[in-house]
Amino acid sequence: MDESDNHGMIDAGEATRRLRVSFATLYSYVSRGLIHSEAQPGNTRTRLYSTADIERLIWQKTLARKPSAAAATALSWGLPVLETRISQIQNGMLTYRGRNILELADASTLEDVAMLLWNAPVNPFADARFTHADIPGWSEAAERLRDDPVIDRAITLMSFVRRVLKDADDTSVLAAQLVQAMAAAVVTGTPDVERPLHEALAACWHAPAAADVIRRVLVCGAEHELNTSSFSVRVAVSTDVDLATCLLTGLTAYCGYEHSGVVLETRELLRQVMAEDDPTPLIASLTRTGVPVAGFFHRLYPDGAPRAREILSHLRVPAPVARTIEAIGQITGLKPYIELALVIVEQVYHLLVGAAEAMFITGQSVGWISHAMEQKMSGIRIRPRASAGR
Repeated sequence: MDESDNHGMIDAGEATRRLRVSFATLYSYVSRGLIHSEAQPGNTRTRLYSTADIERLIWQKTLARKPSAAAATALSWGLPVLETRISQIQNGMLTYRGRNILELADASTLEDVAMLLWNAPVNPFADARFTHADIPGWSEAAERLRDDPVIDRAITLMSFVRRVLKDADDTSVLAAQLVQAMAAAVVTGTPDVERPLHEALAACWHAPAAADVIRRVLVCGAEHELNTSSFSVRVAVSTDVDLATCLLTGLTAYCGYEHSGVVLETRELLRQVMAEDDPTPLIASLTRTGVPVAGFFHRLYPDGAPRAREILSHLRVPAPVARTIEAIGQITGLKPYIELALVIVEQVYHLLVGAAEAMFITGQSVGWISHAMEQKMSGIRIRPRASAGR
């Protein structure tokens, strides 16, 4: 059957083949709510099954093939291994300390979100004034790294910051200075930190029209539960390192494929899409392999990621890209994730290549700091025991 005509749904034969189960087991999955099923249009006697749900089950079954997987999943998309009140993902929605991310993105700045996540009674950015002139070695390194990838530049420059911004009477003001430093590290200009950071970044990129969308990106990217980089930050701070070192830890974790690598692949995908008069053959080749397309799908959001929806709803998405998103959704049932939204913002507003990563890192620095603060207050050292396995 032609899956593209059924909006990410496949028939029972194809579903059982992919899952390697009997029809009875497939029907059991449906009855237990693990796989969505609906009648085939024009043929009520035949039912279709959600491709996204099936792919999620395949992934879960792959983990379960190893006897040690039951314990291992506690550290791999399993139950939370740490308690946190910072953010939660439940029923497909992300909240910051109980506040819906969509409400925050509609009116808040990154500075507002920092106050919320850090439990700061007053705005710490009002007294924070980061200036790179106070950081020995910054100016020379920034000039030398001007054309380097954003993440590499940020790691190098923040290592200079770590030597200077270590202690402060007010932790929240120090944290605000570090966020300002991160914003300065990811752009080639000098952001005016007396302005809200979304306006400062837009000015550095000579794109004032993008300021409000950048604000939404910063808010949406500030925090995402115990993702890999945030967990890395918590491990580091449990050994009693300073906040600047925690940010460096988050940055190095961000270097991996699961974060920055997906952004690079997504940028290449959009380059190919925009180069084609008709992206249909390209889409067919991307979806034929069964491997999720870069920038689409997240295991915690089977019905689509709210952060991506929020950002894309305030953009005029180029027609070829919009057609690609729709076609991939129809064929696979997969929805855009935040990496795709970030790269589209970068391209729609003609921002410098790397702006997608720069926006995400700047926003995420607020979340990394909130995790560092919470973990430090807990007094718990994160030190799992090893298993010999089999």
